[in-house]
Amino acid sequence: MAISYFVTYPLLVVFFGMFVFFVYNIIMAGRGAVKIDPTDAGQAQGEIVNIRSSSGENSAFINLIIQVRFVTADHKIVNTEGRAVIDVVKIPEYQKGVKVPVTYSKKEPKKIKINIPSPLDK
Repeated sequence: MAISYFVTYPLLVVFFGMFVFFVYNIIMAGRGAVKIDPTDAGQAQGEIVNIRSSSGENSAFINLIIQVRFVTADHKIVNTEGRAVIDVVKIPEYQKGVKVPVTYSKKEPKKIKINIPSPLDK
């Protein structure tokens, strides 16, 4: 009977710890997402000024940080950056000088979403 406490309680602690870890990761995964209110959204064509990749590890997809320049509806020139994920074979389509569709916040124009279709949406 005493041996079951040495097995049961540590297993309960391990599974509880795993549960807390997964819930924490799910909550933290959405923190970096840019949220723009649809009533505050503006559309523009942004020119890629700079592009760099962040780690995609050993994947067929690349995480990009794209710096764009675009003109807002009230004729302000904005330089900012956004994130996107592309397929490796589409790298030549996203080089300096290429125009990409951008959704921006009219209140905070530096807050953008680059409207590149995700390779996971098929």
